[in-house]
Amino acid sequence: MGARFQRTMMKALGATDHVMTVVSATNLTPGFRRIRFSAPTMINGRETPTASYVRLWAPDPDDPAKVHQRGYTLVDPDPARGEVSFDFVLHEPMGPASAWAAAARPGDTINASYYMFHKFEPPENPEGYLLMGDPAAIPAINGILGVLPPDAAVVVILQAYLPADRDIPVTFHPGAEVIWTGEGTGALAAAVPARDWSNWYAWIAAENAAIKDLRANLNRVHGFPLADIKHAAYWIRGKAMRLRKEAGEEAAPAPPPPAAPPRKAAPRWRSQRGQELLASLRWKLRAAGALQAVISLMQLAPLVLLAELGRRLLAGDANRETLTPLILWALGLFGGAVLLSTVLMFWLHAVDTRFGHELRRAIVAKLARLPLGWFTDRNAASVHQAVQEDAGRLHYMVTHAVPDVVAGIVTPLAVIVYLFTVDAALAGLLFLPLIAFVALFAHMMRGVADKLVEHADWTRRANAAASAFIEALPVVRVFGGDGRALRTVLNGQAAFLNGWQRPMAGRKVASQLAIQPPAFLLLITAAGCWRILSGAMAPADLLPFLFLGTAFGTQITAVMYGFMPMREAKQAASRIGTLLEEPELDRSRSLRALSPGPLGLRFKNVSFGYRPRKPVLEGIDLVLAPGTLTALVGPSGAGKSTLAGLPGRFHDVTGGAIRLIAGETEIDIRDVNPQVLQRTVGFVFQDVRLIRGTLRDNIALARPEASQGEIETAARAAHIHERIAEAPKGYDSILSEDIQLSGGEAQRLSIARALIADPPVLVLDEATAFADPESEHLVQQALGSLIGRRTVLVVAHRLHTVVHADRIVVMDRGRIVQQGRHPALIAEPGLYRDLWQAGERKAS
Repeated sequence: MGARFQRTMMKALGATDHVMTVVSATNLTPGFRRIRFSAPTMINGRETPTASYVRLWAPDPDDPAKVHQRGYTLVDPDPARGEVSFDFVLHEPMGPASAWAAAARPGDTINASYYMFHKFEPPENPEGYLLMGDPAAIPAINGILGVLPPDAAVVVILQAYLPADRDIPVTFHPGAEVIWTGEGTGALAAAVPARDWSNWYAWIAAENAAIKDLRANLNRVHGFPLADIKHAAYWIRGKAMRLRKEAGEEAAPAPPPPAAPPRKAAPRWRSQRGQELLASLRWKLRAAGALQAVISLMQLAPLVLLAELGRRLLAGDANRETLTPLILWALGLFGGAVLLSTVLMFWLHAVDTRFGHELRRAIVAKLARLPLGWFTDRNAASVHQAVQEDAGRLHYMVTHAVPDVVAGIVTPLAVIVYLFTVDAALAGLLFLPLIAFVALFAHMMRGVADKLVEHADWTRRANAAASAFIEALPVVRVFGGDGRALRTVLNGQAAFLNGWQRPMAGRKVASQLAIQPPAFLLLITAAGCWRILSGAMAPADLLPFLFLGTAFGTQITAVMYGFMPMREAKQAASRIGTLLEEPELDRSRSLRALSPGPLGLRFKNVSFGYRPRKPVLEGIDLVLAPGTLTALVGPSGAGKSTLAGLPGRFHDVTGGAIRLIAGETEIDIRDVNPQVLQRTVGFVFQDVRLIRGTLRDNIALARPEASQGEIETAARAAHIHERIAEAPKGYDSILSEDIQLSGGEAQRLSIARALIADPPVLVLDEATAFADPESEHLVQQALGSLIGRRTVLVVAHRLHTVVHADRIVVMDRGRIVQQGRHPALIAEPGLYRDLWQAGERKAS
């Protein structure tokens, strides 16, 4: 009965049944068997993401008419051939699935239910991954290990029921530590090492009781937020893969959870910040929900009173003394509901205004404390999403979501309770359209998971084709072309959408019609008249159903759709919280000022990595004497730009130190006031960033008080004055409105900006990389004016531009491999000479 009910519910939710045929069976260990199946109807053409699984229905060994379901991870799916493997654990005594697998031979068949493949989706950039499970979970864990980044920290804890279980193949991962533990419900929980697990992501799969114990242990003892624990029960009944306990057998008591290790500070996850953001709102939202419940009842009460008024009138009770109180109460309750609803909305908007203001101030203050290297294009998009889109989602949650959901729950509940007091039989019939809606909706959603995956694939292909076409548009217009590739993709996308949505349109209309007021009106009228004619119901009792019952279905479905914005708001709070938890620049020691005079730089055993355990720079020792020009060269990915950004504290070093040389004194840049360091170390990047404002504002960005004469002098030295003079409003021309600058012109404008700032230390990062030959000549002249007597660090792509540098530093794979002047480096075998010769061959 239970299995039949489960299959019925899964099919109602859109699951499909498939018959799989055994192709081969191989014992990987004495207790671990891999069976290859032919299952073309299940996986043919479908995406099979990592750790996805289906439900198998195995016959009961004692009763072949009875089946049991269990989840199995897909192993090596081959959509082209329609084949897939499943791994079975063969422990004694065996459960139904294991017993079937032990006796399976090629040609045998078994049923499987497919609803949707589950995708492994960890949070963004966790500190590490904790993967835990028993032998049945090893296939999924192997899949996850195969897709994790090689530099990720991974701890794998596996439970062995038999000695041979330790021989089950586990996918190799360079950063994984594999721990085996013994049998018992609490064994997995007891095996978790005592350490700081902050910001780790846990994925666990085992028997249901073991998962409950393990989740509680991870949360209570090790501090894991429940939202950061992904869990799946592959099997539920029995012990050690058994279907049921033997008679008289007692389950082995689980060992008590280990005591929490002493800590200096409680572990903290970035995901917790989102919950903390909403903590101040909880009591207010609860109060709003309670008040909205009262308002909903007050709004409903006049309709109930009017219905009662109609019942009395139809019953011939037209006494003024009886009817007047009903009318007065209806008017009073209606007016009170309007007043309270207005007060509630004003209060919630006031709460939202204050909360939004404080939230945006916290985001802006956080941005001021982040290192400059954090502001990549991706993070700029994250800031925009946090300040604009996510804050908007929180606005809806604070002001509207809770009242809407509470009203959607309280109103239909109150209506149905009242209608049951009027006529229980007719009230019960109101659930028929809802049942029809669920059935039609489930039929409509059958197979939609696959279609959503395919829709996402077509969207990616269309976006890629459109981007490629736009980028190639100048070439297409010059040499001709008809955009055939883009048209082919768009036609394919249109055909897919037409084939998917056209059949679904009728199902969607049918499901929606089932819960529309006309459907309820038709049901109430037909059933009510039948009951009246049969004498089971008084005619006056039909009136409350006509007043209140017609909108019953739409009110319930409004709740379903009302929870979606609340879920989106919680996700938005989580993203904002993650932003507010980003590591900040340490300014606790940044208090020192600098005396005027020439400055140099010293890199002392510097190491740095964007992610733990993946260094980008290692053991960098380099001295930039005051007033010298040092060039960094090397192949792409050598770490040149990363090293060049460290003197400005775009990121703090993870090892060693960077020091400013001032005479006989050396000062760690972390000890220097950030504003002073910003004026001391200047940058000219290959990717020029200009503000939306006048040309004067762009040049004087570092010194807004600079005079017009100083600005023009800097512009002349940067060879950009003539171009500015040609602009409609000269230096008052607004960028992107009155004037458009080419890449080389924008670069010269940024050089004028650096001349105005006049930093004693200057970093040039591929300053001529995007310039055409004519612009490159002018940029080189401008750079000559800029360099002067400053200490300069140049990242060079074209070696001929730095042949006169005081020192050329050759980098490869995050290390310095050569350094010296051009004649000495070109005279000896090494990477520099190889790069020089490759450049000459390319030029010739």
